[in-house]
Amino acid sequence: MPRIPKKTKVIRLNLELAEKVRARMEQLRDETGAHSLTEVVSKSLAVYDYVWSQKKSGAKVVIQDSQGTRELVIL
Repeated sequence: MPRIPKKTKVIRLNLELAEKVRARMEQLRDETGAHSLTEVVSKSLAVYDYVWSQKKSGAKVVIQDSQGTRELVIL
């Protein structure tokens, strides 16, 4: 992920995560070619935001694979 432009205000967060969560984040970083764990978190948030906005508007988000189609349930 490229550096954030200097005009963009940034904040630093400290997160307490289970070891399994950290390990999965690192795995996702490696599998997706993300440059950092920050990029993994940012992209994850973007996906969650999109799915949540679709749910709020009444849309159904579905997963379709070789076994069929099923609705993605967001609590």
